[in-house]
Amino acid sequence: MNKKVIWFLISCLMVLSLVIASCGTTPTTPTTPKIPTTPTTPKTPTTPTTPKTPAEKELLSPETPKYGGTHTFLLPADIMGFDTDINLQMECKAAYQVNNELINGNWAKGPAGTNETDWQNGFIGRIGLMTGALAESWELPDAETIIYHIRKGVHWQNKAPANGRELTASDVAWSLSRSFFTPTSYCYGAYPESGGMRPKSFTALDKYTVEVKVNAPAQGLMLLVCGDNVMAQTCPDVVAKYGDARDWKNQVGTGPFMMTDYVPSSSVTYQRNPDYWQHDPLHPENQLPYVDTLKSLIIVDVSTRLAALRTGKLDVLGPGGAAITWDDAELLMKTTPQLMYTAIYTAPLLPVGRMDKPELPFKDIRVRQALNMAVDKEAMVKDYYAGHAALLGYPYPPTVTYSEIYTPLNEEPSQPTIEGSECSVQELFTYNPDKAKILLAEAGYPGGFKTTIDCQTGPQADLLAIVRENLLRVGVDMQINPLESGVIRSVSRGRQHKEMILKGSVDYSFPFRLLMVRSESFDNPAYFDTPISRQAYITVSDQVGKDDAVVAKTLKEFSKYSLEQAWGIWLPAPEQYTMWWPWLQNYHGESVEVYDNQSTYTRYIWVDEVMKKAMGY
Repeated sequence: MNKKVIWFLISCLMVLSLVIASCGTTPTTPTTPKIPTTPTTPKTPTTPTTPKTPAEKELLSPETPKYGGTHTFLLPADIMGFDTDINLQMECKAAYQVNNELINGNWAKGPAGTNETDWQNGFIGRIGLMTGALAESWELPDAETIIYHIRKGVHWQNKAPANGRELTASDVAWSLSRSFFTPTSYCYGAYPESGGMRPKSFTALDKYTVEVKVNAPAQGLMLLVCGDNVMAQTCPDVVAKYGDARDWKNQVGTGPFMMTDYVPSSSVTYQRNPDYWQHDPLHPENQLPYVDTLKSLIIVDVSTRLAALRTGKLDVLGPGGAAITWDDAELLMKTTPQLMYTAIYTAPLLPVGRMDKPELPFKDIRVRQALNMAVDKEAMVKDYYAGHAALLGYPYPPTVTYSEIYTPLNEEPSQPTIEGSECSVQELFTYNPDKAKILLAEAGYPGGFKTTIDCQTGPQADLLAIVRENLLRVGVDMQINPLESGVIRSVSRGRQHKEMILKGSVDYSFPFRLLMVRSESFDNPAYFDTPISRQAYITVSDQVGKDDAVVAKTLKEFSKYSLEQAWGIWLPAPEQYTMWWPWLQNYHGESVEVYDNQSTYTRYIWVDEVMKKAMGY
């Protein structure tokens, strides 16, 4: 049965469900999907109601693009600013709708097209997933140069002070310079000059050509960062007139939507940009975007978010940092079976001990491996997560996007491969307290030891209570030190924990940066660094943005080494869910489009207002 027939039957079911509901029939509860990356659709009725005319069939087909309507989605917190070089770029949420970047993820390679990626967990550094945006193409003529060829005919939005004039290479060079050389900007701090990562210069060679000069080791990374790392191009006309772009009323971009209203802590409203340059890659005759109006509801309270989705006030819940926990998702599946959904994996939390302090036991690989075997991880998956977790969740999740660098547990080494190691990767995920005691004794801790671990108050402390109970059985007394969110964030970013800390993995979004295994990175709480990890970083840094195959091979092989080193306790990766109403069409659970482009799916989706009305919303 082809996709159009399936979607057609689903559409018919939506209308039929209203009649069924009015008769008091209890709707069928869909089963949980076994493959987390595949959205689950409501069951097809045996005798669906068939539209009478070809026009009705076409109208109800979710594969037929539809213009107009309103798409309403969530912002889990208020916008923290509007000038991406004064405020933290990632918190300037309006930029994802109003502005564009030089290069972007290719929507046609996601679930809507070839399914080479799921566009869910983040960016893994694959240049093959990229396509031109404001830059129609790019090239690397030598080891220290990046050339972006700016797309002709792109215009700033038709509002003052730009008034619809054409975007030029001079605009782009100015915006990139502002992002890297303004002390308040994210890129100024993230890529310091002393580290050799910051570009040297940005020059407009002509009206449509931008030259970026970089240090050779940073070329591939900077191709991606300058092109797509939340590099929303700031309009120089706005800064020239107002001094900055901090006022929401002065937002002018080249993006698909124009900001028309902002009510702090309540909502943000956008209208379709009628002059937007991009066409649908899967329907190239269609100018994007499809919807007339975008509305972001700012809802901090989780229960209020769930109610807004359940009552149809939100079309979707999940993208942009608002994923639904597995237990809340199970309840929604029962109460609102019309919702479509897909499961994703959230990066696991890892108890990590400092290896740089010689007085602590964590410098010994036998201790680190013993801690792993002392924790019954399979029981955690079964009992704590009710099966909604991946046993092997670090360093990458078992999804389509990471398939080239993820190794299933049964394919991981079954024998030790590292000098001084007494456990294989597979053994580290097997509950074996007896062997854990033997390893602790060999390392000089026959009776175990005491330690402390910092974490955030709430669920993190609850999770650690289970780990602590396991460790006590082998004599390790891990005292839990819960801290308020602001305090633990400061401790984590400054690596100020005295012994252990519970740290969320950052490798889902940026595996090519190897942030957790480089001693200089503040995302490395173990202070783990070896010649092998350093060489992996050098190889990946040299080839990222250039050769996807080399990057994938290096990351895949290094992950086996990193796991066997056991620099953290490898806890399971829990599932979270994205859920949406079937009237939100051409959507499959996409959350980010490459480098932290939150909610940029909005330009590609359409809303079936007829179906929505037929369903009573």
